Amino acid sequence: MLERICRVKGVGLLHDADGRQHTFKKATLVYADNGVGKSTLASIFRSCASNNPDLILRRKTIDGNYQPEVLLQFSNGQQSAFANVSWSNSHPELLVFDADFVEQNVYAGGQVTTDQRKNLLQFALGSSAVNAQREYDQADNDALTASQLVRDLTSQLAGFHRGLLLQQFRELAEVADADNQIAALNERIVEAQNIGLIQAKAMPKKLDEPAFDVVKIFDILESSLTDIDLAAEQRVKQHLDSHAKTNLERWISDGRAFGEMESCPYCDQPLEGVDLIQAYRSYFNKDYNLLKASVADLARLISITTPEAIIERLQASFATASAIIDGWQEHVEIPPPEFDSEAAKQKLDAIRGRLDALRLAKEANILESVGSGDTKNELIAIWEELVGIVKSCNDGIDNAFNLITSYKTHLAAVNPDGLRQAIANLELAKVRHRQDVVDLFSQLDAARAQEITSGAEKQNKKDALNATMQTTLKRYKGRINQLLSSFGVQFSIPNIDFNYRGGLRSNYNLQMRGADIELTGGIPDFKTSLSEGDKRTLAFAFFIASVESDPDLANKVVFIDDPMCSLDLNRKQQTRLILKRVHDVCEQLIVLVHDIHFMRSLRDEILRASAPQNISCVKLKTVANRYSNFDSIDVDKECESAYFKCHRVLGEYLNGTSQSSMEVARSIRPMLEGYLHRRFPGLINKGLLFGKVVEAINNAPNGSPLVHAQNITNELNEINGYAGQFHHDTNPSADQVQIIDGELRVFVERAINVVHAGMA
Repeated sequence: MLERICRVKGVGLLHDADGRQHTFKKATLVYADNGVGKSTLASIFRSCASNNPDLILRRKTIDGNYQPEVLLQFSNGQQSAFANVSWSNSHPELLVFDADFVEQNVYAGGQVTTDQRKNLLQFALGSSAVNAQREYDQADNDALTASQLVRDLTSQLAGFHRGLLLQQFRELAEVADADNQIAALNERIVEAQNIGLIQAKAMPKKLDEPAFDVVKIFDILESSLTDIDLAAEQRVKQHLDSHAKTNLERWISDGRAFGEMESCPYCDQPLEGVDLIQAYRSYFNKDYNLLKASVADLARLISITTPEAIIERLQASFATASAIIDGWQEHVEIPPPEFDSEAAKQKLDAIRGRLDALRLAKEANILESVGSGDTKNELIAIWEELVGIVKSCNDGIDNAFNLITSYKTHLAAVNPDGLRQAIANLELAKVRHRQDVVDLFSQLDAARAQEITSGAEKQNKKDALNATMQTTLKRYKGRINQLLSSFGVQFSIPNIDFNYRGGLRSNYNLQMRGADIELTGGIPDFKTSLSEGDKRTLAFAFFIASVESDPDLANKVVFIDDPMCSLDLNRKQQTRLILKRVHDVCEQLIVLVHDIHFMRSLRDEILRASAPQNISCVKLKTVANRYSNFDSIDVDKECESAYFKCHRVLGEYLNGTSQSSMEVARSIRPMLEGYLHRRFPGLINKGLLFGKVVEAINNAPNGSPLVHAQNITNELNEINGYAGQFHHDTNPSADQVQIIDGELRVFVERAINVVHAGMA
């Protein structure tokens, strides 16, 4: 039990608070206005309960000159001190309901988060569920540890079996002569090191067979003209024959290219009417000119069809192929190919000679067909002989190519990479059977066995926790709904469940008017569907349901900060009853309130079955620099109405209790006003001045209850004549009126007599 708050320094508004004079009892009620330090006090208790210094450090007095310091006195001489940013010892028996509880366990910002549902479940669990969860957590940690060990050992082994799966590495057989085999394979690798270079060497290529196309040439040679006038032709030929000059026809034809002339260029005689000239004009027509142009192109066509470069290209290709084949001779014996370039050249020269002779014959006799099909076939046959020489050479190159290919295929069977892989496998086999690796596999087998065992134990503990949680949460849900119903809210919790996603956490939903309320987002949602009072009520119900289910509640100190915030009259009444039940069971109940009337009603509720000496009432008051400190409080006096307070002040004055004379003088008229309002409820308007009240009584009609007070109106007027001088509404200089004690006592007695006797 907490006996007293000895000292609080440098924490919030409790800059230098001394509570040694105020003893805490089984029921301790602390009154404080808002903004005086209730939340600070709540954070101190929560910090002590959870041993969380940060809750205090965050509340360090802003303008204070003290480091945070707290000294709490518990029963049996135990103390808990906060100094140097730490507690000397914590008190987990403190159960605290405050704004932090709501924010951490229920909602914040109008939403219920995953962390809050997780924290709520941790808070709500009973001892059996706590033990079951503790056992599950331990089993879970054991399983995680076992799995981590398996991963660690697997990771260590990963450095030894690169390129193989772990199971493949495990299954490698031991090789007794591994070192000898590795040495032999290395020798084969040395032998095969040049294979790559050999495989990359060039291969010989065959000579391209030349093509021979003489069709166009023979088309020109065999061409003639049939549309020349026969008479003109005969006349021209006679003329040409008479001169017996070679190429005369061409010479004459070329001369006509200079155009028509009126006279002979030699003798300048007129040409008009000369029959030979007319024969020329008919004979050397357009078709003739075209034929002549084709014949003139024969030399070019023959040069293109039978160029000397053919033999040069063939000879160059043969030289390249021969050089490549010679390069392979060091690896494989190859008969060298042969190319008879001289014979090929003779064949080409023969063809060209025959074609040139035909060309000259055509040029001499343009109009006559030169050559024949037999001539063309003869030339083609000679060309085929030339091609045969090339083919014979290509046969030799083909043979060389095949021999080289066969050799390369044989070389491919020797694979250096395969030899290296074989060496790598032997090295892995050696590593696999090293003692340190054998030991790692033994440890891995043991770790996997432990992983299986731990996993099974974790599942068993999880099943046990599930069963306990279902029972606990079912009971918890029932009690919460009872509390919510007693508070008169319009929502309920149809289901509270749990899951293990991201750690053990609660999972519940709300229903209002048959509709599901989304805890986070959605429509309708928690933020907008529940009022602030509803949300606070839900949080309070969660807290109380958990507290009541605590089997060790008799040893717990329940600390509640402002339980009736935003609550209506019914909920305040239910809150009092609930707190009374908690008080009866727990070791100590400490309640912080800002409503003095709620504090009095809670005190009275507890007093129904408890002795006054078991209840302590304290308040936080504002002191210098607007800091706060502890003080005593008379709850009944704080709750007095103006009438009862004035009546008490006058009575204490008559009994000799020292009072301010001005306060006594100013209490006379309010007491009489309160007396009349209570004697005649509803008949006197509250806004009337006292003189008007007396006037209303004097003017009351017959039958009005006010007529029963007409016998005291003169007395009331006389008393008011004295008392009115002390009130600013009737005397602006009320503060300067001198009070004579004897006179004051007389009017106080007369006023008390009116109230007690009901007459003058």
